[in-house]
Amino acid sequence: MQWEKITANDLVQVAKEEVCIIPIGSLEKHGEHLPMGIDGLVTHKVALLAAKEEPVAVLPPLFYTYTKEMKNLPGAISIETGLLLGFLENLCDEVARNGFRKIILLNGHGGNNALLKVLLQQVCDKGKNYALYVPPIYLAPEVIGKLKETSETGHACEVETSFALYLYPELCKMDRVPEEFYTSRKDYDVSPAVTSVDWYASYPDAYVGDARKASVEKGKKMVEAQVERLVELIRKVKRDKRVLAKVKEFGEKAKASQSLSD
Repeated sequence: MQWEKITANDLVQVAKEEVCIIPIGSLEKHGEHLPMGIDGLVTHKVALLAAKEEPVAVLPPLFYTYTKEMKNLPGAISIETGLLLGFLENLCDEVARNGFRKIILLNGHGGNNALLKVLLQQVCDKGKNYALYVPPIYLAPEVIGKLKETSETGHACEVETSFALYLYPELCKMDRVPEEFYTSRKDYDVSPAVTSVDWYASYPDAYVGDARKASVEKGKKMVEAQVERLVELIRKVKRDKRVLAKVKEFGEKAKASQSLSD
């Protein structure tokens, strides 16, 4: 089911299921101990593990995404907003052209969330003949909540490091984890407003919490829960008939509304 590793004829057979997963990550600093591409690496591996349980096409992970909040640090590759939005739409168009009308955008990077919401509406507004599904980054938050020992998590933290230790132990440099707990460094309060430098002000070193609490055992349980929920989602998307119908209905009504205004 791995798009780049199967033949074209095999892909035609897989397309009969209509569902495809596009794993989306990033390239950015993750503390001093995790690889810069861990978001995409983990998301891709989780998608492949789920595909073993429920047949679904899985594209290669997309690493070049939206990481503007990390451009103060070495290693970040951030694509310009309009270019990335257009590329994602183009990519989804191509996936749909190959017969997949239900596309799961499996995102592993928080910085992509806002852009993906815009993509959802843009694709619908343009009257595409496919539906997009964007699940949350963590599909089993209650499992993570029971396993984690640190109060603050979010980036290169106990949770993310546990995922990495289980799936990619050879890439983790645990001897470089800081000896102290890292909490928000933000020295201003303009709540409830948000600003463009909140992330930078809070976590200037791209590290949150305490990765010393991470473990392979926690990672295994977290990954298994994530895969289980993704399998459930894939099956639900396969059964779904309403979203595509609503997408078509919306497009038709939008065109009709435009005709009246013209």
